[in-house]
Amino acid sequence: MMENVYIYFKCKGRTYSLMMNTSGGKITLSMLEGRICTKLGLDESKVKLQMRYNVVLLGPIEEIYITDDEDVGVYISSSENNRRYLLNVDVITPPELPEQLSRVELLNKSSVGKNYAELDSNEDEIRDSAAIVLCECEEQGTEPNEAIMEVDDTQDLEIGSHDESMDRCDDRGDEYVEPPPVLEPVVDKGAFANSFGYVIKKSDKERYVLRCSKESCAWRIRASNIWNTSIYSIRKYNKMHTCTRISKSSTRMRKRKGTAELVAALLHDTFPGQMETPVPKVIMELVQTKLGVKISYSTALRGKRQAICDLKGSAEDSYKDINCYLYMLKKVNEGTITYLKLDEEDKFQYLFIALGASIEGFQVMRKVIIVDATHLKNVYGGVLVFASAQDPNRHHYISTVRMKLVGDGSSRSC
Repeated sequence: MMENVYIYFKCKGRTYSLMMNTSGGKITLSMLEGRICTKLGLDESKVKLQMRYNVVLLGPIEEIYITDDEDVGVYISSSENNRRYLLNVDVITPPELPEQLSRVELLNKSSVGKNYAELDSNEDEIRDSAAIVLCECEEQGTEPNEAIMEVDDTQDLEIGSHDESMDRCDDRGDEYVEPPPVLEPVVDKGAFANSFGYVIKKSDKERYVLRCSKESCAWRIRASNIWNTSIYSIRKYNKMHTCTRISKSSTRMRKRKGTAELVAALLHDTFPGQMETPVPKVIMELVQTKLGVKISYSTALRGKRQAICDLKGSAEDSYKDINCYLYMLKKVNEGTITYLKLDEEDKFQYLFIALGASIEGFQVMRKVIIVDATHLKNVYGGVLVFASAQDPNRHHYISTVRMKLVGDGSSRSC
């Protein structure tokens, strides 16, 4: 074994070098941290060091964190062409410890990041000056040096469950409602990525309150609905967990199930604004790699479809706006003829469209009409029929479009 080990590390934009002797035994994490603190002139008892390095074989954006003696041994023995990887060191003081939900984009001033002694207060009324905040959970939002331990989780509540004990002491008597559709995937994704659980402490039409699944933990988040809107404002946020993180291999983490909303949120982060996403099998591997949870093929497929709906809207909303679409179509295309037929319950039955330009051009077409149809693969199904003619050069000329849906027509309100 080599007697001297040369380590190069970078901190605050400057590069340093160390020479450590291994003749007396292996290099431990405490030894490495002590030498780095001495080199930087820092008090080891007042700071924490976050050490990481890039491995080229794993890709340029993959980083490995050094959190124990085994990680130090792997780093010391890892080299490429007899050159050791550059070690990146971040000095973290106690007030600057990383957040569990690490990035918060603010559109105005807000109360995000403030610690409150009590979660419940009289500040239930949302004033006009309430801030709208958009939260995103990144994968590396926890403290890498924090020990990951197996803990006894038999007494914990189910992750993401509703804590009914708060309802007994709440005199408002609000009915439990579904969580906010935007906030829930953000918190859920952060819980998966950072290995912590949460329970729903309160959920009604005005408030959405979460706490850590550990009773003694101080992590809290409270969102309130801005009056007469579907927007939620983060009002209180205790960002640090005071409990012990659970291992992703623990019984409770293995029992956690991914949802379609969670898959859709991950796809939006990984493939922002893209309609084309990987096949479900690739999505299953992506979710397991990023969030450490296994999902089924059907969940991956539903999440893929949900991500598309988030970008272009749902089929239900499209049917509701169909009259507006037909009105604008006739307004900007002179001579256009449209016909919308509904059934006895005012549900969509079929639609006919003939553009003004197609009607005008049909006068000079050959006396041949070609009819073709294709099955629609959305949630409602149906058939899309095209009627086209031939011009003198025997090219197809679309004349009319007709869409007919099959089924019971439930939820296809116009």
